[in-house]
Amino acid sequence: MTAQTTAATQPAQFPITESFTQSAPANPHWRLLGSARLNGGLELTPNQTSQAGTAFLDQPFSSTLGVTIDFDYSCEGGGGAGFGDGFSVYLIDGAETTEPGARGGALGYSFISQGASIPGVTAGYVGVGFDNYGNFSSPSTGPGGPGRRQNTLAVRGSGNLMTGFAWLTGVEVPGGFRATWEEGAHIQVSVIDGRLTVRRSSKADPNGSLLIADFDLAGQPGQVAMPATLKLGFSAGTGGATAAHRIRNLTVALPVNMPLEMSGPQTSKAGERISYTIGLQNLGPNDAPDAVVEGAIPEQLSEVEVSCRGENGASFGAGSVADGLRQPVDLPRASKAVITVSGTIDPRYEGALTCTSLVKSPTRANTAAQQSGSVRTEVELPLISVGQRQIGAWEQSWPEDEKGYVISYTLTLAANQERVVMWEISFDVPPRTRVNPQQTQWYEVIKDGLDGTVVIGSPDSSHTIAPDEPLDVDIQLLYPSQHDAGDGTLRNLRAIEVAQP
Repeated sequence: MTAQTTAATQPAQFPITESFTQSAPANPHWRLLGSARLNGGLELTPNQTSQAGTAFLDQPFSSTLGVTIDFDYSCEGGGGAGFGDGFSVYLIDGAETTEPGARGGALGYSFISQGASIPGVTAGYVGVGFDNYGNFSSPSTGPGGPGRRQNTLAVRGSGNLMTGFAWLTGVEVPGGFRATWEEGAHIQVSVIDGRLTVRRSSKADPNGSLLIADFDLAGQPGQVAMPATLKLGFSAGTGGATAAHRIRNLTVALPVNMPLEMSGPQTSKAGERISYTIGLQNLGPNDAPDAVVEGAIPEQLSEVEVSCRGENGASFGAGSVADGLRQPVDLPRASKAVITVSGTIDPRYEGALTCTSLVKSPTRANTAAQQSGSVRTEVELPLISVGQRQIGAWEQSWPEDEKGYVISYTLTLAANQERVVMWEISFDVPPRTRVNPQQTQWYEVIKDGLDGTVVIGSPDSSHTIAPDEPLDVDIQLLYPSQHDAGDGTLRNLRAIEVAQP
């Protein structure tokens, strides 16, 4: 007779997501025990004495390719004997199930051996304690440890009921884990090939800081081999010291290390065309087929263009700059991608521009230390600003060698500091575009556009520009066709002062 397989014994598929903000968990295999309840998030304990709450996902998920657990948290309140105790994130063998571990300083993972003995979880693999009060590092909650140590991230290893749960490592965290939802406090726990990494971030520190980096769980004495599947639990406790411990916006996903670097000019002039470069790579251990680079593009940039280049299999989907940058990237393991965002600064703008970028994935957890970038560019007004506006357009049908589509422009020159006597204006044009031969010009045509660039200049010292005396320059361009003209915007338009002959 073949045993039936239930949904609870079938490994859950990544990503596992749970906001904990609804009236009930989306996954029916969550067990909320003790004081745990949904209250705008997963409230493990209220801010009251002698509370213990656990949320346990009684459904296994694979550990083969690593696992990363991301969530937001808040710890608020305090009173009585202080602020505490804290909360834990733990993993057990996915082939087993468990009741909560001991309350109080054991943080629902390990046991308590002093006074009335209370067992820990069944088949525990690792427990990560975010310990404000400090007793998760005490010998009363398992072998080893430095003794009570407040405001500590502490790790206890494999254990079962009243055996094991050795203290493995810990790091003191100034200020502990007191936080509000408004601060955007976030924790990321990764276990990859038996190695543990824990990172904390917030709105004020979006890239976060490493609390534990690549710690070798598998090599610790008494540690069991990595199970083929795991199950996840959150637990918290209070005693005489109290706090409300809350979790929300949980994602359990395959880890991928996608660092991002961003560069760009520190200074520039109004009217210039500038570029920001975003570089990212996939250091593994998994592919990232649905990575997305998003960012804020300063509103003072126009004619924004995005170009992409990939190495070792990286490829790109259709991107957009309509509401900021959004560029999908298929980023296989060991591949690299470079995204360049270019734009022309408003010729009248003076001040700072800030361009930002962030790489993420809806199905993968980014474990990189640097996941976002920001470049600030200080913009000064140039000696001369130049603006453009279109005056009219028409088809030109004669003579035969001057047929095409004409757009008439007025270019307005403005001096920003002092009078300018001699000047040049330049801009780029499409192939086979030129200054209309039928137009009579008072200025000098230095380059007519057939090489891709138009350059015109003052013929003598009689057409000067002063700060309160702008100068209009009318020019007609002959495009091969209306299609070639596009929207008619002049690219890389700029003006400079030139020396008098």
